[in-house]
Amino acid sequence: MNKNILAIIASILIVGAAIFYIGIPEENESANLTGNNGMAELIDCLAENDLVIYGAEWCPACTRLVESLGGYDMVDSIYVECSIGTEKERERCREEAKTDHVPEIQIDGEVYQGPNDPQSLAQEVGCEF
Repeated sequence: MNKNILAIIASILIVGAAIFYIGIPEENESANLTGNNGMAELIDCLAENDLVIYGAEWCPACTRLVESLGGYDMVDSIYVECSIGTEKERERCREEAKTDHVPEIQIDGEVYQGPNDPQSLAQEVGCEF
């Protein structure tokens, strides 16, 4: 092969590697968004600001929301299981839920209808994320 073709191939590989590398978040950046400590702090802040999620295990949107917040174990303080939960949880759903769909997010007892990603929820109640 001539030197020009090798130089072009090398350039393409270098540019491709640079694009790939730039697209990968740094460890610290990723940890800030999804790390257990940061997510636990967010969940605590959401709980302190009276955010409650009413959901059901069969609901894909509920599962996506819970997973975006770190999983069912992580959201225990703000999540109420309305289908397979304890009798106390199911009763709480019957008494407190204001709509007939899940996930239902309430903030200070009012139904929240905005985006339900962690950043939007944090912003809505004034939590840092």
